[in-house]
Amino acid sequence: MRIMASLLFLALLTTSARGQIGAMAGKGATRAVIVGISDYEDSHIPKLHFAHRDAQAMTEFLLSDSGGKVKPEHIKMLLNDKATRGEITTAFYWLIEESKPGDRAIIYFSGHGDMENKLLMDQGYLLAYDAKASNYMGSGTFPVEMLQKVVQTLSVKLNTEVILITDACRSGELAGKASGGVLATNQGLSRQFANEVKLLSCEPDQESIESDQWGGGRGLFSYFLIQGLKGLADEDANLKVDLGEIEDYLEEEVSKRADQDPMKVGSSRVELFRVNEDTLLALTQRALLEGEAIAAVNSRGAADTIVNPLYQQFQLALSEGRLLYPENNSAYSFFRQMEQEEALQPILGAQRLNLAAALQDGAQQAINAYLEASPEEMARRWQYDESYRQYPEYLNAAAELLGSDNIFYDDLKGRQAYFEGLVLRLQGEIMPDKDSILQLALEKQELALSKDSLAAHVYNELGLIYLRLKKYTRSLEFFEQAHRLSPSWVVPVGNISMSKLDMGRIEEAAEAARDALELREDYVPPRCNLAKIAFTQGDYQKAEQLAKEAIAYDSTFTNAYHILGIAREKMNQLPQAKEAYLKAFHLNPKDALVNYSLGYLALIGGQAEEAAAYFKTAIRFHPYYADAHYNLGFIYLSELPDFPESEKYFRQYIKLRPADMEGLVLLACALSLQGGQDQALQWLEKALEGGFSDLDELRSTPFLQQLRSDPRFAELLSRYEN
Repeated sequence: MRIMASLLFLALLTTSARGQIGAMAGKGATRAVIVGISDYEDSHIPKLHFAHRDAQAMTEFLLSDSGGKVKPEHIKMLLNDKATRGEITTAFYWLIEESKPGDRAIIYFSGHGDMENKLLMDQGYLLAYDAKASNYMGSGTFPVEMLQKVVQTLSVKLNTEVILITDACRSGELAGKASGGVLATNQGLSRQFANEVKLLSCEPDQESIESDQWGGGRGLFSYFLIQGLKGLADEDANLKVDLGEIEDYLEEEVSKRADQDPMKVGSSRVELFRVNEDTLLALTQRALLEGEAIAAVNSRGAADTIVNPLYQQFQLALSEGRLLYPENNSAYSFFRQMEQEEALQPILGAQRLNLAAALQDGAQQAINAYLEASPEEMARRWQYDESYRQYPEYLNAAAELLGSDNIFYDDLKGRQAYFEGLVLRLQGEIMPDKDSILQLALEKQELALSKDSLAAHVYNELGLIYLRLKKYTRSLEFFEQAHRLSPSWVVPVGNISMSKLDMGRIEEAAEAARDALELREDYVPPRCNLAKIAFTQGDYQKAEQLAKEAIAYDSTFTNAYHILGIAREKMNQLPQAKEAYLKAFHLNPKDALVNYSLGYLALIGGQAEEAAAYFKTAIRFHPYYADAHYNLGFIYLSELPDFPESEKYFRQYIKLRPADMEGLVLLACALSLQGGQDQALQWLEKALEGGFSDLDELRSTPFLQQLRSDPRFAELLSRYEN
């Protein structure tokens, strides 16, 4: 037996003087990124029990004599909430930056792996702490494809020895279970990326077992992997463990305990670790203590950097979120100054990566929240939160810090383009010449798609742009592609309903809305779409009921209150309509549509000053709201006579609605009441040339009484008599 052979060999060794034998096979430095996630942020992703403990055990092994006494500052250990996509990415930045030819890089991941849908059989994901069960692509996941780039860069470009160990086939009800997501992920991991050595916890179609019966609570694979690396796998007793030996050992110890067959990729002769005799002796005598305290694993800089004023300013700015602004008091500014100080050169690399990670954190969190259809994030988009404008700047700065040669550079530039396009679309929605702005937004999203062709949120954004351009068929194509890529993400399904509603395909719109509610009952936009459908069909009571249901799920959804208000208006329940509008106003005082509705109720209720105040507020936040300009012009023409003000608003209305000849007539009225008969006649003639035909109205309106005494008025109208 393997253990008896080890005992016999060690017994012989104890009779002679021992030389110090290095535990690692390589002569260069060893660095490691160790990730273990048991508890995920999204409650829909099933918890694991011991993934984080497996990662701790691997770190402890590397710090020990058996694992080569790797320097603590050469290990990045990320557990649970510290193992976000951003932190994992930053750790890989560090690993690539620090690795040199002849070094060894160890990547260890213990947690969930999955792939969301069967259309992408070559694409799998390692789920980071901030992964979203509703949408892997773009959220807190690390694509196997990106891991491949990391390994290839280390192995091929940097000539670094790479050992990749993954335990990513844990059991659980994941989004991709029906489409073989775990299987696909492990198939991707099992393919050799470059010249790396790989150890996988099981075959692609198997599950990795964890239990408290191993090491007080460990994964079966991880527990015996470390036992084997410490020496129990040393079959030929030469105090070295190679890949073939660990494969044989794991097959013997793991496969006999569960339907789980660990896999290896690489030459069997590759030496992994050298055996520490004392550790092996303790193991074979079954005296190894479980649960030893793990050494602290933190990056350490030179002692004199801690008291350096510039470094302290940098750290303070970083912690307070002053990343780019104020320009002279930001972390970015201090970092550029740090680059000029010789004493700080040893820590610049690490701080550059920290700053780059911080710069992209807000943008990634925004994407994650969007993919989760968080009500707060959706409200930020609908209300156009100004903070979106900073994301492209931050992502551009992060890309600049990393450099164009960095393997994550394209990913950053893709996200930058996505947010640039998003900002353009949100700005364009309130612009009169929005088509040109939306075309620019389109170009940005196409650039983003060229960087990541599987980004469902980019396809969804393209659908929204085409929807605003009224190219409904194209819009629908992009929403449907977003849905195919991420079938459990509710947002594109809700948008399919909205697109079909705009196309007049009412029944299909209702069906899509119901499909969205099956995915997420508490996602309110589809329910509001159903309320709009009921409203357009004249069923105002049903529209009211559906709006109330939407509010019951999300009492902060402004649009639901607005639909409730217009339904009540149609039922002549004006006080109740105003109550609904006021609730919407308190939720979002910047909502132009809500302000307009309150202004309209005030106007028909004879409260002209209150109406004018609401219409002005609508214009402040939506300068191109034509109807608000029209109503203000009319108020100052008739209700609160101020003819220069009336003229101002009607001139703006004409710019926004040049085809509406009534606007030209009303401008002529405002000018005539100020004594400007020549200008009034000119505008009146333009209106008649443009097709205004109600000559009786022109002859009777009191607003043109002064102009009618001018002979030119009668002559002008006579030219347009039938």
